[in-house]
Amino acid sequence: MPTDRPLCLITGLDRLGIPPTWPAQDRVWPETNRYTDLWIGVLAALRLEASACLPYTLAVDFLDDQWTQFRPSHDDLYTLYGIEVQTLSLWRPLIDHLQGQLSAGRLVIVDVPARGLPDGAGGLLHPRRTTETIVVNEIDTQRERLGFFHRTDYRVLQGAAYRRLLHPDAPPESEALQGRAEVINLHNLVRRPPDTLRHLSHQLLEKYLQRVPTRHPLRRWRRRFAGEITPLLAGGPTHYQHWADAGPHQLGSAFELAALYLVWIAGGTSGTAHLVQAADAFRQLSVLARSLLLKGARSVVNGQPFQEHDLIERMTRLWSRGMALLGAGEIVLDTPTLVLKPAPAADGHAPATD
Repeated sequence: MPTDRPLCLITGLDRLGIPPTWPAQDRVWPETNRYTDLWIGVLAALRLEASACLPYTLAVDFLDDQWTQFRPSHDDLYTLYGIEVQTLSLWRPLIDHLQGQLSAGRLVIVDVPARGLPDGAGGLLHPRRTTETIVVNEIDTQRERLGFFHRTDYRVLQGAAYRRLLHPDAPPESEALQGRAEVINLHNLVRRPPDTLRHLSHQLLEKYLQRVPTRHPLRRWRRRFAGEITPLLAGGPTHYQHWADAGPHQLGSAFELAALYLVWIAGGTSGTAHLVQAADAFRQLSVLARSLLLKGARSVVNGQPFQEHDLIERMTRLWSRGMALLGAGEIVLDTPTLVLKPAPAADGHAPATD
């Protein structure tokens, strides 16, 4: 039921901010994507070890014109932390939903209009995005105050900014109040001992190593890149920014997190040197992806040739080395042949073919 009292699940974030998961100087990519950044922030604010949920980054793939926009799965979050994520149907005013769910101990994930967020928060990485995803942690309807996670930050809106985002006076059927929403149920939250958490996370690592692409993604990306480099450079800075976000940014930030994860799962224990070596390969890959992005940006601005071949070749070898160290082996199938078998006829016999 709606309430006039202030609601806040994780206190102190407006003053202290989100505790860092890793030292800032250790990060090559301060931002990854809006889903992973949100979850890293929420887990850190809950004083949970966010590194444990990151093995999914190892399974990123090249999807012909972009890299996987990676995110933790709901099953992984429940396995590691007891966190349940469920769909929220928005059938009444959003403020009523926020009050009801927060009072019941659930954070709310919701897409909101990007234009309603302050300071250009439509996003450096997605300048054309019309919505942004936030996780609401606090609301006070009397003081018109909203506290929420957004990308890597914790933000508080009050007064006019609160009204621009939530439209408290809009009718229930207003499109401004509709969008995708989920709840983060914290009722079964569990803080596992470090050894238990590492054991569970190692099981997830084995699962995601089985999902490593069976066609070498860096080789496929290299071939695609060679064919699109001329129109890419001719498209101007905005076009390049969109490409870079979907390309080297996703690739580089994924493998930076993969490297941080492997160092954490190794934990300085014996018999884990291969994990640390794989982490080193993936961190180098991440650094080279950053260098590639910046070199390309300079080429677009200055009209200079973009010599990318050596960079991508080194990244390709680093991916292969890291995966081999993890036991994923060398990927040998670049152009698989897909054979579609004809469906059986109604009498159970295969149809005749020419």
